[in-house]
Amino acid sequence: MSDVLLACKRLTIGYGAGPTVVQGIDLTIRAGECLALVGPSGSGKTTIARAILGLLPPGAQTSGSLTFQGQDVLTLDEAALRQLRGRAIGYVAQDPYQACDPLRTVQTHVSAAWAVHGERPAAGVVCERLAQAGIADAARAIDQYPHQWSGGMLQRASIAAATAHAPALLVADEPTSALDTDRADAVLATLKASGSAVLLISHDLGLVLRHADRIALCDEGRILETGTPQALSISSNRYVQNLFSAVGVPSRKGREHQGEICLSGRGLGMRYGGHDAISDCDVSVYAGEILGITGPSGCGKSTLLRLLGGLERPYAGTLKRSVALNRPGSIMPVFQDPVVSLNSRWAIWRSLTEPLTARHLPRLSQKQRRDRAAAALEQVGLGAVDPESLPGQLSSGQCQRISVARATIGQPAIILADEPTSALDTIARQQVLNLLSGAALDGTAIVLVSHDQHMLNQFADRVLVMQDGRLAVRGPFSQRAAVARPF
Repeated sequence: MSDVLLACKRLTIGYGAGPTVVQGIDLTIRAGECLALVGPSGSGKTTIARAILGLLPPGAQTSGSLTFQGQDVLTLDEAALRQLRGRAIGYVAQDPYQACDPLRTVQTHVSAAWAVHGERPAAGVVCERLAQAGIADAARAIDQYPHQWSGGMLQRASIAAATAHAPALLVADEPTSALDTDRADAVLATLKASGSAVLLISHDLGLVLRHADRIALCDEGRILETGTPQALSISSNRYVQNLFSAVGVPSRKGREHQGEICLSGRGLGMRYGGHDAISDCDVSVYAGEILGITGPSGCGKSTLLRLLGGLERPYAGTLKRSVALNRPGSIMPVFQDPVVSLNSRWAIWRSLTEPLTARHLPRLSQKQRRDRAAAALEQVGLGAVDPESLPGQLSSGQCQRISVARATIGQPAIILADEPTSALDTIARQQVLNLLSGAALDGTAIVLVSHDQHMLNQFADRVLVMQDGRLAVRGPFSQRAAVARPF
């Protein structure tokens, strides 16, 4: 088949004495095709992507073949791989922050797509690429540093860099996880229109069904089935059936609750370098409710969450907390970057149960903490994961589920969750949402930031829509502030 751009035959990948991560897969990608690789966290998807790019860590053991444009990538030396990366194979990493040097500007990051090949981009090209990717006021923002950009903005910058040389194949590992639905669809449409073949690794089954020409379903390092979206939707495979049935969201609509206000902000504002990130925001959070916050990338959602959690001081306005929020561990965050939020030197049982060491709680032995960790892992579908594992040994999606389990384990008064389901497959997302829903039923207030507007509309009691740093309210409880009892 002359149109086959990449072919894996019996590809197997392992790491030392550990388990085999990828087990004898057969996979093809045709020129101009969008092939989606879908599966649960830890199923080997990112390992396959790294193998295609020649980015497997030292000591990785491989067998089989991985042929791209007639060359077996597994046999190429580093010099030959450097010529492929960027020019022939573009890459959009799963974590845009880790992909960037925090000490260099975004302009330097995007320009590196040319610099690594000894070239310089033409004048104005970087700004033009960023503007095409949807970055407003790119000429000003280009000289900022990665930490000054939202995750969604930085992901679009990474996409601009990855497509700089119009590569024949674009490996996109969760390229839209930090984007709202409209921008995600626009990005995928742009990538497909570029003419490059796209290997799309995504947990967003809805996005995959809308854009992929074929889907390869991966589980435990194997390809279970490959076919068109229409063919897989009627598959008899039990895992495939469970995956498609989990596309829905647990609904809390119609549920009334009488919680008091536990957190209230009035006229909140935040400014960075003379730029107003958020302005004049009024928000109240009620005990036992799930409050959703949505809006486009860079609109200020994460900034508002940091202010509510006390991680930053507001530039303007006032923030009041109930007495219940004065105890250690009463406010628990779930950060957008799950890997970095876990201590890289601690076994996951220790990070997961750290909230249980607060002074007001009974002292637990290490065995008791390990037992609690094992039970919490089971709740988020990670019962098979060794509690002694380090975060670096787990996938991003697994770390995200651990972060959510850590946030709920101590029954805090409020959980502030920033994109807690963005790195999860549909089954894991349902497990996490069920866990958060259960916490809310027990009285925990939950503020949930997400680009997934459909999920929030089904799951949250109220939804705040953010645009250009300002809030609008919609949902059945938007008038509750008039009747709620103040603290």
